[in-house]
Amino acid sequence: MVRFIHSADWQIGRAFASVEGDAAARLRQARTDVIDSIGQIAVNEQAAFVLVAGDVFDAEMLANTTLLAPLERMRRFPDVTWHLLPGNHDPDRREGIWDRLARLGLPDNVKLARQAEPISLGDEAMLLPCPLMARAVSDDPTEWLDSAGTPEGVIRLGLAHGSIRDFGNSEAGLRAPLAPDRAAKAGLDYLALGDWHRAQEINARTWYAGTPEPDRFGDPGKTIAGQVLSVAIAGPGATPTVSPIHSGQFHWATLAAELHETADIDALESQVRGLIDDPARLYVRLQASGALSLADRNLFDRRIGEGLRAAVLALEVSDEALMPEPNTDDLDAIDQPGGMLRVAAERLAESASSADANPEDAATARRALAMLFGYAQAGSGA
Repeated sequence: MVRFIHSADWQIGRAFASVEGDAAARLRQARTDVIDSIGQIAVNEQAAFVLVAGDVFDAEMLANTTLLAPLERMRRFPDVTWHLLPGNHDPDRREGIWDRLARLGLPDNVKLARQAEPISLGDEAMLLPCPLMARAVSDDPTEWLDSAGTPEGVIRLGLAHGSIRDFGNSEAGLRAPLAPDRAAKAGLDYLALGDWHRAQEINARTWYAGTPEPDRFGDPGKTIAGQVLSVAIAGPGATPTVSPIHSGQFHWATLAAELHETADIDALESQVRGLIDDPARLYVRLQASGALSLADRNLFDRRIGEGLRAAVLALEVSDEALMPEPNTDDLDAIDQPGGMLRVAAERLAESASSADANPEDAATARRALAMLFGYAQAGSGA
């Protein structure tokens, strides 16, 4: 019986440049902090080792302190051996990041899987790693596994990074797809993969672990959390038992809300606050649509745009499809019928909701209408 933790795509050093404020720094730090969580999961699961299937680091040109930080976290778990594989974000180039890492000095329990050759994991198992030497590769790096020899009666574990689908020329480079049936072809008991950032079962012996801390949004209505896989294999030829275990601090949620009245705003706020126990660990992307009175739009901006933004880690709001629908009370609050500001508000409302309007002009009209109403509210002391 072997038990181990399968993880991947830590991407230590990721900048999160598009995230506003200090939330980016918290997301960067979480990618290192999660190693403590993984180590504790390994201890709890009585797993002797952790397999990290590539992209340990997000880029090659990182400061030494960034390289050392995850090593120090792994050092805290001396009874767990960590096997790290070069991926496409951190390929093993000559005088590259992995040479630097080795020169900096590794804890005894951290091993670098830099060669396509068997590694003993004790009497029961052998590790067959498939390190990447470049961001772009033209051959399937797992192909060598078909002929990889191991002693009789041991569990064969493959470790690789790449996609089983050809996504073409991406920011990560042109890469050959991995054979989805490699585990069967190579007689592997388990093939631990990295590259896809969601846990995914390809077949009973082939899994993507996903990333232990989320780093992108899912489909509308989905909340994404980080996880690792706890894997147990009774012996050679036995079907692995794979159990996803939550590992991360933060959750990323994508929501779509159609708003028409105050009750809809109340419901949206309650929904977001109820997604997880601590909203401060929530990164939300909101797509708002519908039509609100100016008073309700003002309420939306205060309750969601300000109040909820203060409650969560970060909030992105897309409100291009949320139209202003001024009622008589809204317009009366701005100016009396026939007044100069009233006429301006009516014209802005027409431009903001016109189907023929240029999108930028419509957005400008919506902002101007909201400002006009806000000034009126401020002037009245409301």
